[in-house]
This record gives sequence, structure tokens and C-alpha cells, in this order.
Amino acid sequence: MVDKTNSILVVGFNTRPLAYSLNKAGYEIYAVDFFGDLDLYPSVKDSLILTKELATNYDSIKNKYAKLFPDFTIKMLEKYPEIDYLIIGSGLDDAYKEREDILNEIHNEKYKIISLNNDVKTIKRARDIEFIFKRLKAHEFRVPFTISYDGLENYSNNLRFPCVLKKKRSAGGINIFNIKNPEEFSAIIKNLKLRQFNPLDWAIQEYIKGIPISCTTISNGKECEVISINQQIIGEQFLNSPKEFMYCGNIVPADLQESDEQQISKLSIMLSIELGLKGINGFDFVLKDHRPFLMEINPRIPGSIRASETSLGLNLMDLHIKSFAQNKWDKIKSQLKSSKFNCYSTKFIFFAPKEIYKTQIVKINNLEGIHDKTEPIRSILKGEPVCTILVKNKVKSESYNKALEIVSKINEIIE
Repeated sequence: MVDKTNSILVVGFNTRPLAYSLNKAGYEIYAVDFFGDLDLYPSVKDSLILTKELATNYDSIKNKYAKLFPDFTIKMLEKYPEIDYLIIGSGLDDAYKEREDILNEIHNEKYKIISLNNDVKTIKRARDIEFIFKRLKAHEFRVPFTISYDGLENYSNNLRFPCVLKKKRSAGGINIFNIKNPEEFSAIIKNLKLRQFNPLDWAIQEYIKGIPISCTTISNGKECEVISINQQIIGEQFLNSPKEFMYCGNIVPADLQESDEQQISKLSIMLSIELGLKGINGFDFVLKDHRPFLMEINPRIPGSIRASETSLGLNLMDLHIKSFAQNKWDKIKSQLKSSKFNCYSTKFIFFAPKEIYKTQIVKINNLEGIHDKTEPIRSILKGEPVCTILVKNKVKSESYNKALEIVSKINEIIE
């Protein structure tokens, strides 16, 4: 535990899991959050909620919320200039200018707050998949065949289907398309060109069919330890995923063959050290024929963090804070090495299959195992996230099946 005077400002798309763990560790928490879920408020001393401040909903600002975070972050600091630390969660992965705006304002106004995040230069390198693939090839790791869209004319005769069209920098499975034939490719490109489409921002990648896996690590810029290797739940229709590659949850631990886990760990540790990553970070893979193919790096705390904490019985957010203090690294390593998984944790994100009304939201929130509880002040529209389901059990299949039972209960409520 720490002294209550240690205060932290958490900024992100969904800060609830981070705020929960940090509050449990004894920190005083402030949040700038997109949703303002009901179970965020018991963990924070104060918060600014984008959807409330702007009197809008998820659908209206889901594609531009990153641009709004700097102003609200500074607004919170103006109100509480003595906050000690800043943690930026999901939602600002590729918002480099917005991150720099926040840091510049902190510097210019001489706020005492210290950033417990990777620096912007490191994040840019970690998110540059072409650079990362070159590094992996140099170490003789296999990578998916990938070309930039602007270089397509050099490969058009050799393009094989199915393939994946994706933004070079994407998160959560958004802006990724599984393309099965040339006609579908042309149709998607035509549709994208109706919006802002910069060929330099897009890549075409070999489609790797396999098991989606993630690896959660912690590092201090020079050394790295693996926290957990997790099975990812991607694009599942029983969770009403709005996109084929949308992140829908995890099972922790993944329970892979030891040789598979060794390869994933080796690759994740190597890249963490080469990039100089700090704190807790995530690596996404597809495991095919016992070969891990890296898909992307998330140089921030991943969405699987609460599932990992639950399975390990550790407050990982507290370790994230301490990893920025060099004199605490040996203790972190010792703590991780002595920790064992005591259960399996299944996390689902349930999306609305249709409009869900306020009375139904209240009933969903009262179910056991529900987190990220939507405040019942308006209907939830089709495609919006409704809640997170988190279930633990000593048996992997039981953990998963009990989470499925909660999905069934939600479906009964919204019938």
C-alpha cells in the first residue's frame, strides 16, 4: 500500500478497470473518461466524462474523441494542479499530437504531474508496423507478408486472397477488413474513398488464420518480464461484435503449449527491450501451426489487465507505477516470479444487438459478474458496448461457460 497523498490522473476511452485497481492499491484517483460507467465513480475522487460534458452519445463522437482528451485533461489539471502522476490508457494509441499537446501544456504551466507512460517517440516506433517487421526479419522471425497500399501497383498481379486491408495504425480491431476476392477489394476501396482515404495510411497484409493471442509484459526501459499470455476473443457474433476483428475480450491464461509460450515470450521481451518500453504493455499475435505472427504492439496498458490481475491475484497497476522507479525493479521481478495463476478469468465485452432501453439496462447492471455498467440515462444503441463480463474459475471451461451463462441472461432481458 502507498500513502494516500499519491494521486493519479487516468485518461482514456475506458478508465474504469485502471481506476479500480489503482484505488484498491491506495492511490487517490482522478479520471478523464469517455463513458462514465456507474462502477467508475466509487474508485475516483473526481472525473470528467466526455459524453456528459459534451451532452452527446457514443456514436456521435466515437471517431473523434481522441482530439477532445487534451482539453479535458488540462481542465482537470487546472482544477487539481497537485496531482502526482499521469497514466494514459486506451483511446490515444496513435494520437501523437494530442499526447504532445498534453505534455507541452504540463511543461508550459509547470504542473508537477509526472507521466507514467512511454514517451511519444517510443510509441511512434512501436506503432510503426513496417519498422517492427523489419526488426523481426533481422532477428529471423517470420512476419505476415505486408505491403503499403501506395505500393500496390508493384504487387497487384501477385496479390493473393483472402487478404487483410488495414490501417497501419489501428486499435481494438477497428479499420481492418478481411477481403475474400478482387471484387470485394474494389468495393471496399471505393467506399473508403468516399471518406478521408490516404493510401500512405493503409497496408495490405497476408491473412493469417489461427488463434488470436496477446502477451502482457512489464518493463523498465532496459529489462522486461512477461506477466501473462492470453487468449483473445475477437469479432464474436454471440457478443454482437460490430466488426469482424473487433476486440471482445480475453481468457487468461491462454494455456498454450510451453514451446508456443516460449516463442511468444521471447519475441515480446526482445521487442520491449529494443524499443525501450516502460510499464505494462501489450503485444497481439496470431498463432498458426505453432508459429506466432505479430499483428501489432499496444504500448500502453492493455484491455486484458483486470483478467490478468484476477488470475494472478496481483495488483498489476501498482506494479506499473513502481516499474518507473529503478530501485523497485528487482522487487517487481521477484514478485512476478513467485506468482502463480490461481484461476482462469474470462472477459467478454457485450455489444448491443439492437436498442436496449433504460429499464433493461438496470436489470443487466444487477446481474452478477457485470462490470463497466452503463448509466441508465438513455437507451444503448445497436453496436454500442453494453457492459463487460468477468468470471473466474479454477477450471478454464467453467470460467468460459459461466461467462456464456451471463450472456444468455442478458439476451433474456433484452428479448
